[in-house]
Amino acid sequence: MKMQTMTISLALIIGLISNGAYALDSATESAGKTLGAKMTSEISFDEGKSTLTESAKNDIRNMVNEAKKSGKIDEMKVAAWADREYPTEGAKASKQDINLANDRAKAVKNFIKDELKVSSVDTYNMTERPNALQKFMRTDTAKTKTAMEEGGAAPRTSDETGFFNQKAKSSKAVIMIYMK
Repeated sequence: MKMQTMTISLALIIGLISNGAYALDSATESAGKTLGAKMTSEISFDEGKSTLTESAKNDIRNMVNEAKKSGKIDEMKVAAWADREYPTEGAKASKQDINLANDRAKAVKNFIKDELKVSSVDTYNMTERPNALQKFMRTDTAKTKTAMEEGGAAPRTSDETGFFNQKAKSSKAVIMIYMK
């Protein structure tokens, strides 16, 4: 009986993880806090798609509504990945991956602005590393991507994605809310 219970429990855990129904990983939550976000969440996209699922829309609605209960939203940031992890140093993403991440970021931004009426939404394409000028000028893009990478929220290899790939960001977007 104990073995059957353990098998059922493990199957349930694996099912929840594979369906995306799990808590935000600590590295992503920590990176959001490092960047000053009041709330951080992530949503998933179907492979190769940039449209928001109803589940993703509900997650974003719930997050924004929860934030609005505690005050006024100043801005939101959306970091979107293609179907690959953040590139390693010196690696270059394909045009298709860059476009997919851009389309995903745009879909989230448009949903937040149009339906949820948050006027300030910045997006970050996580298929591209910050360039030398962005790093030198310490732009918001460089700060955001660097903080996510250094905090482990932007894994670059399968070795960095953790047990059951819970830290994997491919096919995802991280959403951060900043309050006034």
